Amino acid sequence: MNILLFGASGRLGTAFQRVLPEHAYLTPDGTEVDLTKRDIVERYIADHPVDWIINCAAYNDVNGAELQPDLANALNGYGPGFIAEATAKLETPFIHFSTDYVFDGTTTNGYTETDTPNPESVYAQSKRLGEMEVLEKHPAQGYVIRTSRLYGTPATDPKAKKSFVEIVISLAKEKDAFDISAAEVSAPTLVDDIVRHVDAHIFTKPAPGIYHMANSGGCSWFEWATAIADILKLPVTITPRDPALNIQTVKKPAHSILLSTKIAPMRPWRDALEDFLLHQTEIR
Repeated sequence: MNILLFGASGRLGTAFQRVLPEHAYLTPDGTEVDLTKRDIVERYIADHPVDWIINCAAYNDVNGAELQPDLANALNGYGPGFIAEATAKLETPFIHFSTDYVFDGTTTNGYTETDTPNPESVYAQSKRLGEMEVLEKHPAQGYVIRTSRLYGTPATDPKAKKSFVEIVISLAKEKDAFDISAAEVSAPTLVDDIVRHVDAHIFTKPAPGIYHMANSGGCSWFEWATAIADILKLPVTITPRDPALNIQTVKKPAHSILLSTKIAPMRPWRDALEDFLLHQTEIR
């Protein structure tokens, strides 16, 4: 199968190529295809017919988006719309990735695909804009996949930001003790699991629309960090940070567990984390 993959050098894009090497990937970078330019996107897609198009590219600096809302909207919102327009003309199925941040986090029960989004930060609003653009421009074969807290084998892009797992392991090497916020409950999600789920449930071309793909369950940042240290038996003491010290300039959802009701749920986050940490050596 031929796949046009935007954001191919990021953590998720890298995982697609590593986990599903049997496919042929076309992987233009930002210098080849500026996703903020409709004519460039349309021309490239028209000149490179494929079986599937997947967009893993995103502006994912949540704090930076507050200072650069136009750029966030261009990359996360209108860019996916340009891809959707072009793919619709060719009747090519299109997968676009979104985030749990489109919800306001006011419910502790988890969010299904049909729950109403209420994005509160500029980043979240830009991602919701992208969802709506894709669903509007490519209703026949547009797939929006929401996920959360990605980690896994590092990206091939040297400028890609570190995952939380990498940060915790790095801190454990530098310090005997540190604290982590005990706020924000969501699900750490292994990128390899997303790729396998896409292969099993989306490449089969189910009904278009929104799908939730995150490892099951959820935890706070502190609980995630503690699990990492426990699994790897790191000689470090991790304590929950004093809530008074959690100064946030950007509104983030307090609870944003994604519930999958349209396809099979993914395995529990702790199982995926243990599997990754005990079988991967790149980040230790």
